[in-house]
Amino acid sequence: MNNKQKNESLMSVVLPQEFSNSQSSKNLINSQQPQDEETSDCPLLTPSPTIRVVRKIPEMIPVFNHIESPLEIPASPSSENINSEDGLNVFMNIVNSSSKPLHDEPSSRDPMVESTSSSSNSSIKNEPVCTQLLTQLNEAYQHLAPDAQALFYNQENGGKPPLVGIQLVVPKPPKNYIFTKWNWPLIRKTCFWSMISIFIGCVALVIGVIITMPRRCDPEVEWWQGSLFYEIFPGSYQDGMAINDGIGDLPGITKRLDYLQKLGVKGVRLNSIFPADHYPEYYYNVTSLMDVNPILGQMNDFDELIQEIHKRNMTLILDIPLYPFVKNLDLANINNDTSQILKQRREILSELLPTMTPSSLEMVGGILPTTTNFETEIEENDDISSAIRFWSKKGVDGFYLKGLENFVNEKSFPNKLRYWKSILGMGRILICSIKTLTDATSVLAKNAILNRIDLIDVHISVANGTNNIRDQINNILDGILFEKSGYPWVHWSIGNVDTKRVTSTLNVNNASVAVVLMTMMLPGTPSIFYGDEKGILECDCPEHADLEHVHNLTPMHWDKSDAINSGANEKFSSYQIPWLSKSNDPIETNLRDAISNMTSIRKETPTIYVKSVINNNKPKANCDVRYTKDELIVIERRYRRRNSYVFVANLGKISQMKDLSNLYYGGHMVIGPKHKFGENVYFKQLSIPPGEAFVIKLDK
Repeated sequence: MNNKQKNESLMSVVLPQEFSNSQSSKNLINSQQPQDEETSDCPLLTPSPTIRVVRKIPEMIPVFNHIESPLEIPASPSSENINSEDGLNVFMNIVNSSSKPLHDEPSSRDPMVESTSSSSNSSIKNEPVCTQLLTQLNEAYQHLAPDAQALFYNQENGGKPPLVGIQLVVPKPPKNYIFTKWNWPLIRKTCFWSMISIFIGCVALVIGVIITMPRRCDPEVEWWQGSLFYEIFPGSYQDGMAINDGIGDLPGITKRLDYLQKLGVKGVRLNSIFPADHYPEYYYNVTSLMDVNPILGQMNDFDELIQEIHKRNMTLILDIPLYPFVKNLDLANINNDTSQILKQRREILSELLPTMTPSSLEMVGGILPTTTNFETEIEENDDISSAIRFWSKKGVDGFYLKGLENFVNEKSFPNKLRYWKSILGMGRILICSIKTLTDATSVLAKNAILNRIDLIDVHISVANGTNNIRDQINNILDGILFEKSGYPWVHWSIGNVDTKRVTSTLNVNNASVAVVLMTMMLPGTPSIFYGDEKGILECDCPEHADLEHVHNLTPMHWDKSDAINSGANEKFSSYQIPWLSKSNDPIETNLRDAISNMTSIRKETPTIYVKSVINNNKPKANCDVRYTKDELIVIERRYRRRNSYVFVANLGKISQMKDLSNLYYGGHMVIGPKHKFGENVYFKQLSIPPGEAFVIKLDK
């Protein structure tokens, strides 16, 4: 059996029916385990030699060649000898001797590829890995499987199906696939580093966005929105001229700019620098709006002052006293020279028009102004417009229109206000009193104020107790100024040139500093009247009873600490007798640095959030007056996703011990007396001495 030459083709074995019916074969089959029986149905794969191809790149259709005729088994040796000792060898001899060679010649549809084993092996080694992987599938396999047709018929008779030969062919891929010639190592490296580069780029982009992202989403504001203003009466601030006449002047203000900068001032506001009879006692009797009072200095002193102010990144606001210098806004307010010119032009036109032909009218049309041009020329040459234009060219950053409320209901008021704003241009501001808005009766006048004015001055009176203060603040916060973000901002003031000194009104230690801190707690632009940050009193001079209207304009109190690095004297004037008798020394205060610290906090927090809170479909500012009993006032400033701040002040004359735990729990003191600065504060037992004020940063 071993010496018999085997056929190189594939073979299939079919057991004859007689063999399956014999007793020995049954015993052999029954002796197998069920698992072996199941395994016998699995394909037995044996590699077959490669087969010659007929045509190029055929369809990948497996070919199954069934043996149509059963194998012939010779009569001898007998099948009964299978159960003998050499039964298995006999059985294999029967199979081998009776098998026929399978004709595996490819048909016209055979897709197999021609190749010899030697040539294929040598070519595979020189081909890319992808080609070698595909070439390994180029094998034809032979396996034994039941004949489906015979299985169908024999199962009805309970017999075993005969075995037939089935050829399983996996076609060999063609060698001319283009991707087999690609440089796969380079492609892998390129893809790898491309992915790494993309990943690094995405990480860098995310980091860049995070770094450049603003830390705070605060609303943008202009320089006058939320900044600290400082109002100065020039005749009472600092005597800096060489003549030492006991009257403050412009050079004296220049020497004190370092003090203002340290205080955190952004806008320096001068009450009146214009020529006036009997200045400073009767400073309001202005004779000109386009010159500097000689007592205060010369024009070059003003130029130096504004230059030094801008060098320190501060601004200058100038008061223009419209009333009583200007009686009305009509034609009568034009200067005399302009009035005479306009009168002559009218007379010429009245004489020429009746006798002129249409062609003559065209000829003189460019020479003689029309009625519209008359009105334009009037606007360009009235005293107020000329003054605004003159001081703007000097570098003044804004104007407080004092007495504007006296003209608010005149017919020409909206046009005048619109024209003055056009003269200023961008970056300069107009300020007026809240009385101008409340006294306006026409819609045009109110719209002109809301659209042309930048700051509206609101004076808070502190003489009638904390409940009255609360009502004044709420009237503004709930009023028209907070309805739209484009409306004018509030210019909060406690003292000014026309009111009594805060310290003299309350007569409590720290009172003036406390109310200044209160205005800085409110949303808007706070203003300090000179000396209120020190708590100076009004002039105590009964011998000058006729000058009672200027008793609040007492000379500024200076000490050694204020003169450091300022180039100024320690005192108001080296001349022993100021123009107004010096008042008593200021009441001592333990809130000396509170204003400058508060200015720093205001720079870190948003000045105002318009429409930040909607209550009953009405926008409100981010501020509330929470408590006003027993001369104690509590004001809260809320911030989105930040710590809120609470201002507490005792404006009474006795100490207060309050339990405000129903409002807040506790926080950290950021503004207050030096001996309490930085301490934790709890509202369960809150002790506030008379005149003391502090600001608490609440816990989130």
